[in-house]
Amino acid sequence: MTQQPIRTYISDREIFNRADISGNPVQEEVLLAMEAGELPLRYQRNSQTLSLTDQISLTRSAVLIVGCGGLGGNLCEYLVRMGVGKIVACDPDVFEESNCNRQILATSETLGKPKALAARQRALTINPLVEVVAVEDLVRVDLLDSVQAVADCLGGADYRQELLEMAGNADLPLVSAGIAGWHALVCTTWPGESGIGEFMGKSTSSVENELGVLAPVASFAASLQAGELIRILTGVDPALRGSLLMADMARMRFSTVDLNTL
Repeated sequence: MTQQPIRTYISDREIFNRADISGNPVQEEVLLAMEAGELPLRYQRNSQTLSLTDQISLTRSAVLIVGCGGLGGNLCEYLVRMGVGKIVACDPDVFEESNCNRQILATSETLGKPKALAARQRALTINPLVEVVAVEDLVRVDLLDSVQAVADCLGGADYRQELLEMAGNADLPLVSAGIAGWHALVCTTWPGESGIGEFMGKSTSSVENELGVLAPVASFAASLQAGELIRILTGVDPALRGSLLMADMARMRFSTVDLNTL
């Protein structure tokens, strides 16, 4: 795609006014504006790092987030703020008090409410220019039909290998993270490659249950997932493809392992 120059900035209000006049969906008016060189003002600080062409790519993209807890809640927020056009937030669970220590969507007001729905409601308050679809159910194959990437934000080791296989069958990249205590694991997997599921599957018990999960570790891992997804969606090679990043935030030590050797 040819690099688009930014000619001016445009407010959310002007975009909504145009949508009211044209009858087009807001997301379509956002694209029309950017293709004409008008960048939404809310993305102005993105433009020092991302080109207008990159921002258009994000607006045209869709991501499936599987799990809307500590990882998925933060990841959804980052992608919404970056301007990813459509996010499918999938989680069958509701919030409990024990979630409140690290899940950004868990508040006194959301206790007992579906996590996926809370992700959608918060997204609408942050960025009305994007679409978030809440799926209050387990991930289904059909949810992968209209996205360009999948985010594995599951807790523990359960179902990760199944999600890897689903993404592989759909020919989609999968960006995964796992957290426990002060430790985080992050990797990006292409179809046919090894993923975090094989690594975590070697443990017979849940390390997450043994060590607990902490808010700064959840947000750290989710931010790395967001970075990988932004790179993928803008056509840049992800930094962690085929590699497992292992972070010890207690000692601030970081290392990578080639997943193909596991």
